Amino acid sequence: MIKLLFVFIALIIIFLILRSKNLNKDSNSSNFYKKIIISIIVIGILIFIATSGKFLIPQLLQIFKIGLPILTKLIGV
Repeated sequence: MIKLLFVFIALIIIFLILRSKNLNKDSNSSNFYKKIIISIIVIGILIFIATSGKFLIPQLLQIFKIGLPILTKLIGV
């Protein structure tokens, strides 16, 4: 998972460098690179959430299970 994160970061850095070089020349190509960078970030986040779902979702449910009684006590006061 860490290797995949490094790959996404490297891709984003490469596209940022290409975007900065083309920023002075043509605004259409910089918009293209901006769209690619945003799509890589979104895809990376989705892949990270999908692959770590077996760890992330149960932890969130545990937090809700612990937090709900505390929340009901605060609302009742």
